[in-house]
Amino acid sequence: MSIDQIKAERLETLDNYFDGLDSGSGEEGTLPRRPQEILDEIANLVHTPLRLPSDLLRQLPDGDDAAKAAIANQVTNGLKLLAITRTLGAIERRVDDSLELKPNQLIDLEWFEISNGIMQAVSSVLERRNENLLSPSGQISQNLDSAFTKMIPNLDDEYRLSDLLMWMGTGNKMGIDPRTHQRVMRKVNLINYTFLVARIVQDTPVPEITNQILDHLEETRERLEIAWGKMEYDRFRLAGVPLMQLDGKIKDSLTEALGEDAFAQIEPKQSDELDDETRELLTVTLGKRIQNDIYRHILVSVISELWVEYLTRVDALRVSIGLEAYAQRDPLVQYKSQAAEMFKNLLSDIRAGVISRMFRFQPRRASTTIDKTTPQAAGKNAAAIDVQTSDSKKKRKRH
Repeated sequence: MSIDQIKAERLETLDNYFDGLDSGSGEEGTLPRRPQEILDEIANLVHTPLRLPSDLLRQLPDGDDAAKAAIANQVTNGLKLLAITRTLGAIERRVDDSLELKPNQLIDLEWFEISNGIMQAVSSVLERRNENLLSPSGQISQNLDSAFTKMIPNLDDEYRLSDLLMWMGTGNKMGIDPRTHQRVMRKVNLINYTFLVARIVQDTPVPEITNQILDHLEETRERLEIAWGKMEYDRFRLAGVPLMQLDGKIKDSLTEALGEDAFAQIEPKQSDELDDETRELLTVTLGKRIQNDIYRHILVSVISELWVEYLTRVDALRVSIGLEAYAQRDPLVQYKSQAAEMFKNLLSDIRAGVISRMFRFQPRRASTTIDKTTPQAAGKNAAAIDVQTSDSKKKRKRH
């Protein structure tokens, strides 16, 4: 509902109240009401705190037009002040800076003047931010200088550009800790690429954007597979065990790719004794195995978590469904309908949960030592990986 609609509704309520006040003032046998009591009742009806001068307050029980006009003006100004306050708050949260504007300073202006004033304040904030960030001594320049010194040599140009964009987009800002009320440094986003990307793709057809996103996710999945494979290969190499101690499924994959005779020749060798082509094949095979294990873990964890929540909601529905009878609806029919909808939402949430977590798993180096005297245990340890995710360790209360 717009502010004009709210204003019209509250002013109509005020008119109706004064009409009733005029019609009831001449009835015999009614006790006169105190002016402040009437004013408080009007304030509750129009949802606005009201204050009147003493002369207008005394005339309020008689339905005085001047008192009515004063109340209507306060209702209008109250709504206007509320709209200005919310607008300023939303813009300041978006730009993450103060516009240095007070709502009371804008209350007497027209709406177009208020809009122009806010836009000028936003422009001033952004210009000041550009000067602070983009100057030779600004934080973005410092971030880029630091990134160039820490950047890995011979890195792919695409990775290099991605790292630079990440480095230049974040910075530190002084803030107040809400718990300790002390000054602390907190990380902030210096640059938001969302609107830049929106401007770039605004004229691109939706199917093309969808294909670009899917291609990007598929490429990301392949790169994660390689990253996990390289890390697992390093674990296997540091363990110093031969290929024969690998997991059986990994050996089957290598046998299928190389052939039985070729794999039989390299099976007694350690990773350092392999040629480059075989090392690359082993890395890819390990990566696929780890990726499958991760996806299996994600699927099981998401289903377990959401299934418990689904059962909890179904139990709550079973308890509350009897209230549908008060609305002349069959509780059994309503239960079947709502339970089916909840199950459909469960499947949708499972798909969304799995997809959202697929790309958040990251490999973590583990200091696991492999016992060379136990080949089977060593093979399993060499083909295993520790993974972590931000929400996999959340504790769930049992009811």
